[in-house]
Amino acid sequence: MQLVSILLDVVGPVFLVAAVGYLWTLRGAPFDTKFVSLIVTGVGTPCLVVDSLSTSGLTASALGSMALASLLCHAMSLAGGYGFARAMRQPPAVYAPALAFPNTGNMGLPLGLFAFGAPGLALAIGFYAVASLAQFTVGQSIAARTFDLRALVRMPLLWAVLAGLILAVTGLQLPSVAARAVRMLGGLMVPLMLLSLGHSLARLKLASFKRGLIFSLARLFGGFAIGWAVSAMLGLGGLERGVVVIQSSMPSAVYNYMFAERFNNQPEEVAGIVVLSTLLSIVILPFFFSTVM
Repeated sequence: MQLVSILLDVVGPVFLVAAVGYLWTLRGAPFDTKFVSLIVTGVGTPCLVVDSLSTSGLTASALGSMALASLLCHAMSLAGGYGFARAMRQPPAVYAPALAFPNTGNMGLPLGLFAFGAPGLALAIGFYAVASLAQFTVGQSIAARTFDLRALVRMPLLWAVLAGLILAVTGLQLPSVAARAVRMLGGLMVPLMLLSLGHSLARLKLASFKRGLIFSLARLFGGFAIGWAVSAMLGLGGLERGVVVIQSSMPSAVYNYMFAERFNNQPEEVAGIVVLSTLLSIVILPFFFSTVM
């Protein structure tokens, strides 16, 4: 009964909204991916970060622990993904990012909110901020086989994290008019990201089912194990541990496919991992939630 409740109350809404984007795309209705992506990354996410961090009431220590946990989870996942790809005799440059960078944004953030409330969302954003910065630097560099520091400096998310942390630590507040506008714009992020996820999944195609299934299971269960290991290493418990474990257990991020497509890095193989890990997570995530709630 508890698993059914978790599925309906936490995982269910995420997939229902994503299903709208999926069905919308199957009908051939217009969906401007570039516009949505720019709104989400340039406006919605930065505003949500500033609003959540500035109003969370979380201490600098809690946010620091979450950032460190995210860094460790991604480092361990990247190392594990590299070793697993080598063991499977597959190119690490193709498969390691798909195993290392989970969907902590358009799945992890809504799940953090639905499962743990506003404090959980704030912690999940702390985890996501590091994850996003890592994916857009390390993840993109692996796919492109080059590194561009200027891309990191130009990311609105970086400056939003800094602004949100300053407000959270100092106790300063935005003027009420600005705060309300930021909150309204931040409210765009979750539904748009979920619609975009459904749209992306409707366009992806599977390549090797068997290989994709193996790597998908490695992403989900490997991330789950790493989340618990990092929580134990840092002595995290309760809400913090729950957020770390769930964020680390997310399916492979759609951006892994987008980078593979952009740099012609066997995108069909990465697409298989994104699609299968997302579909498998519908069944597996409730069991992961039952260990931390």
